Formats: sequence, structure tokens, C-alpha cells
Amino acid sequence: MNLEKVILKNFRNYTEAEITLNQKSLIIGANDVGKTNLIDAIRILLDKSLSDNDIEPADEDFCAFSDCDSFEVLLYFNDIAEDCINAKLGQYIDDENNSMYLGYFATRNIEGGAKDYTIKAGPSLDLLEELHGRHYLKVLNLKYVGASRNVNNFLRSEKNRLLEALKSNRTKEQISTDDKNLDKVVDLMNDVQNEIGSLSYIQSAGTRLSKELNNLAEHHISQEIKLGIDTPKSKDLFKKVQLLSYINEQSIQVGGDGRKNQAFIALWAAMNELQSDEDQVEEVSIFCIEEPEAHLHPHQQRKLSEYLVHHLKTQVILTTHAPSIATDFNPTSIVRLYTSKDKSTIAAKGGTSGEIAEKVKNLEFRLNVISSEVYFSDCVLLVEGSSEVIFYKALAKQLVIDLDRLNISILSVEGVGFKRYIELFEILDIHWFVRTDNDYFKVTRKKQEPKEVYRLAGIQRALDFAVLRKDLNPEIDMSQLEQIMQNTGQLKEIPSADDEHRIKMYDSYYEELKNHNIFIAERGLEEDLYFSSEIITEKIRGYFNMPLDDDYEDEEVLEAMKKKKSTFMFHFVQEYIEGLSNIRDNELAEPLFKCKETIEELRHV
Repeated sequence: MNLEKVILKNFRNYTEAEITLNQKSLIIGANDVGKTNLIDAIRILLDKSLSDNDIEPADEDFCAFSDCDSFEVLLYFNDIAEDCINAKLGQYIDDENNSMYLGYFATRNIEGGAKDYTIKAGPSLDLLEELHGRHYLKVLNLKYVGASRNVNNFLRSEKNRLLEALKSNRTKEQISTDDKNLDKVVDLMNDVQNEIGSLSYIQSAGTRLSKELNNLAEHHISQEIKLGIDTPKSKDLFKKVQLLSYINEQSIQVGGDGRKNQAFIALWAAMNELQSDEDQVEEVSIFCIEEPEAHLHPHQQRKLSEYLVHHLKTQVILTTHAPSIATDFNPTSIVRLYTSKDKSTIAAKGGTSGEIAEKVKNLEFRLNVISSEVYFSDCVLLVEGSSEVIFYKALAKQLVIDLDRLNISILSVEGVGFKRYIELFEILDIHWFVRTDNDYFKVTRKKQEPKEVYRLAGIQRALDFAVLRKDLNPEIDMSQLEQIMQNTGQLKEIPSADDEHRIKMYDSYYEELKNHNIFIAERGLEEDLYFSSEIITEKIRGYFNMPLDDDYEDEEVLEAMKKKKSTFMFHFVQEYIEGLSNIRDNELAEPLFKCKETIEELRHV
């Protein structure tokens, strides 16, 4: 059985969303995008730890972005084969498709007025019938661990559940042996209690305590107070058992929230495996964990992700803010939530998608922990290499553009990956901009004269991105750009790498390419930075100890910049970062301002 789809209408920050899930699903997105609200919607119908009062609709459950007095949460299940589900809910299951809808429908008279809800189930949306009570939770439910969890309480309850289950599954021989051993344990514990009570300082402390209590209140006289161990009754003894870690045969309690998180999930897995091994499954439980990475370092985060996917024999739903988990999770199972233009939340490609998986796989080795950060971004600036990343992050600080607050990422594609990233971002509905060099590329010809010609590879590359964007979004108007392409001088078979021609082409294409999210350099990052202002030129010459009055040519300074490249950029922005504010009005800064403007429009700032 699988929860395949969650349908939300006017629930909290979802006006209308249909979100597909897999057997193992990872829900990602920026803070406050609605990950917990999605989980809460599922919990309303499936979390048996919620009381009837807990699932009563509240005013804040009704969508704030639409004038509504009702909301719906619908869960669609398929591949129903479990006998326990058929026995309890068989009349609501579509026999042909082995599927079922379960829905929660809330209403209110007027805002703040009387509210009510009904729970319905049926084989289709047209054949839903009201359920009286939540009796189905005995066989179909959700086990939920929130982000702000009390790990100790979860450990205690899950440990007891596992022991109870194993206790009830014993053979007659095991029960007989256990009873004999338990009697011995109880006798030993009584002996320990008596021996502790015989210690002089224990006896003395108890006597003094009783005396002082008798002086405080008359009713203490009838009671004798002693210090000792609270020995549990034999039937409750297992509840006192704790998780211990043994080092050199010395026991210590499991400490650290990260270790406790792992221990708790291991208990879950053990309980799940025990239930799966039984001939008759008594219930179907979906496991949901918010931020499983809490208190774990990246290596253990990745291991935990692998463990949850491969060792839990049931449906699992995770939410995360950890790029390390997103990197190693199967891309077919990733759900990216984002805020649409009307401020409501929707899922890219409707949830888990083969299209998303295909684009992620196309990135091959390029998708690492750093680049997977963009899963959580609202806007990404794609640049050529690490020098550009260093430069634009430093420039953003000087322009008071808080990239982290605005949820903007700057990502290096290392010269070759623009197209694949653009395809992925379009699928994920992540806003993107490109800043690429306006470089020449030499072409050697065997049968034509002249043997060596040049093409403006940077502008050609930028035009390819514009065409790709048009292919992915057919409604985009490219007529103006196409007209420029027809009426402008050549971009290939150029006799020489002539700067005058390059700048002429730059002037022709820059503004229109900018309208398609693409920013081309006048020449390259180093050249554009060097010539951006007299102050910057002076500071760069000072960095290399190549002052103007020593007759060093500009090309010599540029050669030094390119020779050191990332090393130069790293040290230069550290030493002269204040000088970057002088290029606020330069075209170098435009990609950052465009990213900022896009986010502010999205959030209606």
C-alpha cells in the first residue's frame, strides 16, 4: 500500500496543490515554505496520537490567500493489498485499481465563527462516504517525529513498544525460561535493596530525614522514610531497562542528541522489521520524520538517509534542510516546495517526478553538497568558475544584498554545465540568471582559407541559453532577439580576435540578452573588473605592485590577474573589499540587482 498523492485545497498556505509521493519521499524547500503544513495535513487524517480535539479546524487552518470558509485534505492510496486494510475499509476501496481516497473536509460559518469537519472515504472522489469516527487508525496510520522532538520521550516509548511486541511473540518454552530468570532477577534486586539499606550512612540519612519530616507535618508520623532503590514489580521491570553503550565492559547511557536520534530510528526499524516478518500484518504505518539530520555531522546525515531508504520496509516521508541528504537521495523521490507568484505554495512538477530525476542525473558528478544547496534556493546566479563566485559574494556584501536572507545562491558551473543546470532549474521552478564571458574561440580549418578564424563563443553560448529557455517555455517572446541576430554582424568566421568587433557585438546583444536572464561580459571577469573604475584599476595595480608610472601595460596586469585567477580574487576582495562599492552602477553589478529584484517581486516586498 502506498500514499501516492496529497491534494490540498485552501489549507493554510496551499490554495490548490496536488503533490505526488513515492515509497520513499524527501520534501525540501526554503524555510516557512510549507513543509510542516504538508505533513500536518497528512497527520490530521493519519496520526493517531492526535485526539479528536486536536484535529478540530482552527481559523489559521483556512487559507489566508483566498477568501474561503472551507478547506479540504485528500489522501489517495494505491496498491492496496493488505488484508487488515481490506477487512476494515474494504467497502471504500476500488476493487479494480486497489485504490482509495481518504478526505478531511472543514467548514466555518463566517471567519472566526462556528467550525465543523467531516472525514470521508471512497473508491473515487464522486463516491466518498462519511466516516463516523477514526476507527481506520487501528490499521492505517502515521508515525510522526517532529523537528522539535523530545528524543528521550520517543526513545522510552519506542523501546517499550518493541519489548512489548517481542514479549507477546514468545514461545511457551521462552516464557517459562524467562519467568524463572525474572524471579531470580527480582530476588537479586531485593537483596541489593536490603544490602543498600544496611549501609550506615544510608540508614543515618533516612533517620534524619524522617525526623525532620515529622517536625514539619503530623501526617508524616505514620510513615517511615528510608533511602533506597525503587524496585519495580516484575511485570513492569522491562520498562526500567535503558539503552546503554558499553566501552571496555563499562556501561554508560547513550548520550548526545545525535546518537539518541540514531538509536530512536534504529528502534523504529527493528519494530518495523518485526511487524513485517509476521505472517499477518496488523497495521500499515507510514513513517514521517522532520529534519532527521538534527545533531548529526554530514557523514552521518548521508548514512542516515541511506538507512531510512533501504532498511525501513514501509513508506517513509522526510523533510530536510540538509544538502548532504538531498545530494544522496534518489532524485525520483524529491519533492521541492516553493512559493508561487500568488504567495501560495506548490510543488515543482507536482511532486516526485521522473523529469526532475532525469535532469538531476544529467548533472552527473557535478551535483555535490555545494551545488545541491540550490534545491533550497529561490534564485540562482550561474557563473563560469570559482573566481566569479568569490567576486559576486564579496560584491553582494558591499552592495548590501543579503544573499542568505533573500535565499539567493551563486553557483559555479566550472565552464561546461550551464545548459544542464538551466534545464534542472526550469523543471524545479527555480529562478535563474547567467553571467558568462564574452570570449573568442579559435577555429582551425583544414580545407578553407584562412586556416585560422575566430568565433564569439560567449555570445553564441548566451544565445543558446536563450533558445533553450524558449524551448522550455514556449510562451516566451524571442522576436526582438531573433531580429538582432538577423541584422547584426557575424559571430563566427571572424578573421581575428578583434576587441573592437567584440565590443560592437556586446553593445548589440547585451540589453536583449538581459531580458532573457543572461548577462554577458564585455570581455571577461578580469577585464571587466579591471576597467570598471579608476579606483579599482589603481587598487589592482597596487596589489600586483605594477603602478601606472612604471609603464606597466594594462595587458600585463590582466595577464597577472588571469595567471593567479581564483587565488588573486580571494586575496584581492579580502584586502580591497571596500573598493567594490565603486562599481555599484557598473554592468558587473547588474546580475546581483536582478536577482534581488526577482526575489522582492516574488515576496511582494
